[in-house]
Amino acid sequence: MNKSTFRSFIHNEILIIISVFLIASGSIVMHNGSATAKSSAEGAEIKEDFYKVLGVEKTATESQIKNAYRKLALKHHPDRNPGDHEAQEQFKKVSIAYAVLSDPNKRRQYDLSGPSGAILDFEGIDISEMGGVGRVFGALFSKLGVPIPTQIVPRVLGQARDLSEGKTTDVVAKELRPGQVIDGCIAKQEPAFFKIRIDPEQSENGVLLICRSTSMSKFKLVLFDKEGGVRKIEESARRKHHTSAELYFVPFDRANMSELIPLKFYMDDKEVPVEFHLLDGLEPSGATKLEPREHLICVYGDNWIKDVKYQLRFFPAAVGVDPIKTIIEHEKLLLAKKAEMSKFQEEYVEAKKRYDEAVKKLKSDTELILESIKARDEAYEQFIDLSASPFKTAEVATTQKGFLSSFFG
Repeated sequence: MNKSTFRSFIHNEILIIISVFLIASGSIVMHNGSATAKSSAEGAEIKEDFYKVLGVEKTATESQIKNAYRKLALKHHPDRNPGDHEAQEQFKKVSIAYAVLSDPNKRRQYDLSGPSGAILDFEGIDISEMGGVGRVFGALFSKLGVPIPTQIVPRVLGQARDLSEGKTTDVVAKELRPGQVIDGCIAKQEPAFFKIRIDPEQSENGVLLICRSTSMSKFKLVLFDKEGGVRKIEESARRKHHTSAELYFVPFDRANMSELIPLKFYMDDKEVPVEFHLLDGLEPSGATKLEPREHLICVYGDNWIKDVKYQLRFFPAAVGVDPIKTIIEHEKLLLAKKAEMSKFQEEYVEAKKRYDEAVKKLKSDTELILESIKARDEAYEQFIDLSASPFKTAEVATTQKGFLSSFFG
């Protein structure tokens, strides 16, 4: 099995495992072999046209389906739209639509049966509800670069609400002071809560929250609002020597670069080079400030099996330094280049299509020409032979006569 085939196999298998897990947990039920989501309204089923959900034609290629999913998943991802239930619903729909249409067998079955109640009630996997085998598979697929959304368990969200409201709870929020560095370790699906105090000067000039893991752990860095609801989530992203999640609350417009869909996901795309996806995770985030008050944050362990080792730092932002100008300049350039590359991608795909067709035509015409030259040369030889054949007998007779005359004198 070559690398490309293996990746496709892995991608299809994870979709199957997610579906099996959801069926086993009761999130979906089966009707005549088709998956149907449980609806919030009793007896109601959600019926969607998956092609319309992704905004593609029924004749769409695998690459077009993948690109449509990429754009919609990035747009509606829950981590980019905390508290936006409509965005979460859209993310569910596009995820399940892609799960079906990206699999040739499922797509063929769907094309035959048409739209049905097959939108799964899927916000992300709650790892705490999975058995040991499920977590092992999840860890394997995450390591291979297959994006699997996970959710913060309700217990942790309840703890955050209690801490924000000053209620007694089984966890504490440690104070994180400016310039302090905290090295910690938390179990999977467990939080480490901290409280930070922002004064008016820090609110005006900005603050930085940086969390990294040299053990390449997977985690979420979460900021809660006054009521303990999720205000902002930053997923850890892989860097060269560590994983990192960073929250910037600064007075200047900036862009956030996330890795919601790893580049590995696009490596097998034969139509669009991976270079076109380098800026997929870049989105303008504007200028964001933290109000001068106490804020609750947490580091949430998102590993599948191992504990999470991390280092958390909190800094007031430096003011008037040269890197700020460089950041603004390059993020402006990159955002403009992202828009430009989006248009260029269509031109590239069309040009490549014409080029591939030209190469195919050249190959076909070359084969035809070479075969025709060969047939022509053979025909000329046959033509010469046939033209010369009446004279071959006379040539033989003349040769024999000349030989006898010389022999007898």
